[in-house]
Amino acid sequence: MPGRGGLEWVRARDPGLHAVRRSARVTLVACLSFYVARYGFGDPVVAIYALFGTVASGALSYVPGTPRERARTLLAALPVAALLVALGTALAVSDWTAALGMLGVGFAVTYAGVGGPKLVGLANGLQLFYILPCFPPYQPETLGLRLCGLVVGVLLMAAAERWLWPDPSPGRYQDRLAHACEAAADALQALALEPPVVRERSEGLLETAQQLRMSHVPKDERPVSAGARDRALCQGAAYLRHLLAQTGQLADDAAERPPAPDAARSRMLLASATACHGAARALRGKAPAPLVAPCAATAEAFEEHRARRPVSGAASATTVRDGAIALDIAYTAAFLVTSVRIALGAPMRSEATRPAEGPGPFWYAGQSPITLYGHRLRAHLTPRSVYFQNAVRIALALAAARLIAGGLELSHGFWALLTTLTVMRTSAAGTRTTVVPAVRGTLVGAGVAALLLAFVGDRPLVYAVAMPPVFFLAFTAGPLLGLGWGQAFFTVAVATAFTQIAPAGPELAAFRIADVVTGVLTGTLVGLLAWPRGGTGELGRACSRLLDQGTRAVTQITDCITGTGTMSDALPRARLAQMIAEASYAQFATERDAPGAGPALPTDFQAIMLAGNRVLTMGQTLVDHCPPGALAAWPLSAAHLRDAAHHLRLTTLPLTYDLRSGTMRPAPDESPRRSVPTDRTVIADVCAASGGRAPDPLLYYAVDAAIWLASLQRVVTAVRRPAEDPVAARS
Repeated sequence: MPGRGGLEWVRARDPGLHAVRRSARVTLVACLSFYVARYGFGDPVVAIYALFGTVASGALSYVPGTPRERARTLLAALPVAALLVALGTALAVSDWTAALGMLGVGFAVTYAGVGGPKLVGLANGLQLFYILPCFPPYQPETLGLRLCGLVVGVLLMAAAERWLWPDPSPGRYQDRLAHACEAAADALQALALEPPVVRERSEGLLETAQQLRMSHVPKDERPVSAGARDRALCQGAAYLRHLLAQTGQLADDAAERPPAPDAARSRMLLASATACHGAARALRGKAPAPLVAPCAATAEAFEEHRARRPVSGAASATTVRDGAIALDIAYTAAFLVTSVRIALGAPMRSEATRPAEGPGPFWYAGQSPITLYGHRLRAHLTPRSVYFQNAVRIALALAAARLIAGGLELSHGFWALLTTLTVMRTSAAGTRTTVVPAVRGTLVGAGVAALLLAFVGDRPLVYAVAMPPVFFLAFTAGPLLGLGWGQAFFTVAVATAFTQIAPAGPELAAFRIADVVTGVLTGTLVGLLAWPRGGTGELGRACSRLLDQGTRAVTQITDCITGTGTMSDALPRARLAQMIAEASYAQFATERDAPGAGPALPTDFQAIMLAGNRVLTMGQTLVDHCPPGALAAWPLSAAHLRDAAHHLRLTTLPLTYDLRSGTMRPAPDESPRRSVPTDRTVIADVCAASGGRAPDPLLYYAVDAAIWLASLQRVVTAVRRPAEDPVAARS
């Protein structure tokens, strides 16, 4: 049946109780509104639009959130639904105007989903509000009755979402974030006070970080809307994952050798632990939003402290390295606190720069939801965006189906468009898997409907009695038993409804078959011709661009701080590439039948996402705090950093080619290159350049940059390994 957008969520969460409860709710509202209009007021137009208004807002739509939020969203969508009904009624004057309108509506409604899951959940239902009235008969004088039925159906469905067996409220992503903050706080406190205690916690920190990945989060919990709150939660999760990785690095180092006593480092780790603990309490609603100043002040004090401390020898090199990692943790904790403050609506100063001009990490703070939604709409208005691609595919398929149905003068031709919506997936492979069940289910359902119509004949009372159980089975069978069963029962269900509007014979089943075959062929053909690889193909290209733009930004930043280059727009370009890649990954994760989506996936795409995030976070920090040419006075360290940055870019070049071509080659077996600089090499240079004295404060930026580059090199090297590889997972 066509309600895949909403009911598949139920199937993912609880295939029994939730599916039955939701189906019963939609069935009761649909049948009640239909009976009152058809038999109470004797108006078939109001009855049909009340029925399909309920189906569109209840079965074809699912809006994540609490019952109150779902009801409020349906009410907010009611004016848009009324506009689409009016538009479809007006454009039904000819097949061409209706098809052109379908092209525009199909694109606009689908593309609007870029704003978040609530808009995605409404998309299929909103499509139906245009599809139904855009078919003959052309009767603009019935617009009032159509709108009356629509309002009745949507209002009753909104009330049912709120009070009639409401679905449970989804989990909160901020609770996951709070749990991870608590784990980070405990580990940081142990590192500061009793380093040996944390030796056994490294793997636990890794597992905690994995739970923040969007692929591990139910769809209705993912903070992916365009608003500042969801942006901040996503950004906070990225910062926290990096913080957990660096904390795990310190824990592993502590397992190898005890850290040298350093009161300033311990204070900074304790301040970071306090910041994480405060963030966790605030996210759980147990305390006000934490302040950034204490953590940032402790980090600045540590920078002043380490700049006054003499360094020389291996022991000092170890102290410098541990201090640099701890400093990275402290600044990351400050970023995390800022993200939490934005997510909780605490006062924040909005950054003035626009994204295209090189924004800061929190440029969206203080921006209105409409402004942020408009920015996301513009950012994805490119053929490389999977949201744009999917909107074009759906619009072309629906417009073509409308034109064909009109040209063939199909009775009840809107079924063809509903079938197109049902079989269309984001890839040709996914679309093909729906074709056979859809056709098979329709044939079986049409056969049953034909027998029912032949033996029962013109007895509306029989169909009225059969309508509730058949609709209940139609709404339940799809999510529990599969598309074929849903199509079979839905075919019988619509026969019981339309036979109560006007007498019909077994030919109604034949019309249904013709409409479904038309919709299947149209959806399949468009799916094969327009971006057939879907999110799978686009993800490879998006990740290729992310690695390319990210490593360009790395080399540009490194050349700038070492005095051999200047900054241009590489960092903003990398930020845009990261956004597009994350959208492609999210689309790919929803493709149930995508090729290569199984556990043997040869490329760790999540590692690429993490590498892009590290480029942006630490890259922006170096740009903000390290002046251009700051390291030119120390040519040896500067040369090591440039070599590391350019080696990172050379490492990624074959990988970016493989990602673009879609043919991943095995990871090359390379022996370790002793000439490749590491963070330890640069730290040794810093100690040697200091000659037992306190180094120039600027030299510590070389240490920070070296740790950053070494981390990126580990992540990129791990990309070709299986996702379950511990090195890939940790990086």
